[in-house]
Amino acid sequence: MFRLHRTRPAAKSSSGEKIDFRFSYFKAIQVPKGWDKLVVSIISVETGKTIVKTSKAGVRNGSCQWTENLSESIWTALQDESSKEQEDCLFKFVVAMGSARSGGILGEATANMASYMSSNDSVPVSFPLKKCSHGTILQVSSY
Repeated sequence: MFRLHRTRPAAKSSSGEKIDFRFSYFKAIQVPKGWDKLVVSIISVETGKTIVKTSKAGVRNGSCQWTENLSESIWTALQDESSKEQEDCLFKFVVAMGSARSGGILGEATANMASYMSSNDSVPVSFPLKKCSHGTILQVSSY
C-alpha cells in the first residue's frame, strides 16, 4: 500500500524532511446501494489540505476499484530533534461521491504514515471507514 522514501533537505536551515509516498490498488468493499461513483481524497491532518485524490470510479456489486497509482511528495517534520522519536504524520482517507453536485461523504479513515517509514516493502492495509454505518472498508495495497 504505502511506499515511503525520505530525503533530507539540502540546506541545513530548512527543517523537516521530504517524504515521497506512493499509494496503489485502492478498493472499497461493502459499498451500499445508491453510491454509484466514488473518489478517494488523501488529506493532511496537520494542514487540512487535500494532497492528492483519485479519479472517479464506478461501483459494481458493492465494490469500487481504482486502477491508478497516486504519488506525491510533502515536507514534514517527522523527527523530534530533542527526543529523536518520530512524530506523527497523519493522513485522512476520505471516500466520497464522485459527483460534484451531491458532495456526499461515505466515510473516512486516518493513518499515521510515520509508522510505515521503517519499511521498504509495500504494506497492504484495510481501513474500516469511520462515520459510515454501512461497514464499508477501504483497502489499499501495492501492485
